[in-house]
Amino acid sequence: MDKPATPCLASRIRYGLEVTGYRLARVDHAEAAARAMIAGAGIPVTDLRVRDLGGAARVEVPASDLPAVRALPGLTEAIGQAGFADLPVEYAPFSSGILNRENVDHH
Repeated sequence: MDKPATPCLASRIRYGLEVTGYRLARVDHAEAAARAMIAGAGIPVTDLRVRDLGGAARVEVPASDLPAVRALPGLTEAIGQAGFADLPVEYAPFSSGILNRENVDHH
């Protein structure tokens, strides 16, 4: 079975934020919850990332899947329950290395 590469969870945490066990666990739990819901809805998403932006979470999937994923009932709540409670959840097209580029843009 072909599985997409799953880079280190630390790569999902925005630069400048402390990489803690809590942050890693909530990213891991949020991705697991999102994968389960997306698969359960029959959406064949290959690339999925949940990024910890500090004051928000961002769910990234391929652009072609974004409208269906964004419309999934309960997905935002599941991300919240996985550790991002009381934080906004953003949805964006998947882009490998996006936090690297954002770091350059913000400095």
